[in-house]
Amino acid sequence: MSGALANQLKTSTTVAKAFAILDFLASSGEGGSSLATISSQFGISKSTAHRYMTTLEELAVVERDAKDHFRLGVKLIELAAAFLSDHSLRNVADPFLHELAIRTQETVHLAIPFGDEVVYIAKVESSHALGLTSRIGARVPMYCTALGKAILAHYPAERIEEIIRAGLPARTLHTITSPEGLLRELEQVRAQGYAIDDQENELGVRCVGAPIFDYIGKAVGAISVSGPANRMTLERSLELAPWVRDTALAVSKRMGCRRL
Repeated sequence: MSGALANQLKTSTTVAKAFAILDFLASSGEGGSSLATISSQFGISKSTAHRYMTTLEELAVVERDAKDHFRLGVKLIELAAAFLSDHSLRNVADPFLHELAIRTQETVHLAIPFGDEVVYIAKVESSHALGLTSRIGARVPMYCTALGKAILAHYPAERIEEIIRAGLPARTLHTITSPEGLLRELEQVRAQGYAIDDQENELGVRCVGAPIFDYIGKAVGAISVSGPANRMTLERSLELAPWVRDTALAVSKRMGCRRL
């Protein structure tokens, strides 16, 4: 049996489609999405879309509002809560995140790797009125974020090459899009112990992040401090970098890392 055929047999297209619909609804905002839009988005008939949505609604994975629009349901909140409550990294890091947020007066994130991306699993809001729109569960690319670069810098060379081959599309005018440029950046991240996102992922937002290592020295997550670029200047980012790095090191030690 070929590898491709084996993978097809292992994969349920129905389950994959259901999760694709959930991803689409997650990006649709509070207004949700109509059955017609879902049908058009996935190239399926309205009857097939109705069958999917009815099943997901019965499972409380989605809910329907008065306008007959679908959005994510409470069951996902229950599942996310169960995951987060049992995630040791989040539990260990929590007091450190709050301490860092108080010290910097900026938004603090905790993220873990997810394929070629990182996913936010905790966030402590800035005390400033002007904050960030990031949310727990959101995913962002590795190659153009402080969190992602902090982790990516400690990946094996072959894994870094895989991510580079997948493409480095420009998210802003400041995104590093050349393989050589990214490799130089990652080398610097390894040397200094932190990464800076200089408006590379989102214009008007600057971040500094540092990696968290587990007991075998594997980069399993990262912590970042983020803020509006007019307040979080490059100079201020460099000032905050040692605090972020030291916080990540403290969490790493709590995770059993001894090589630091």
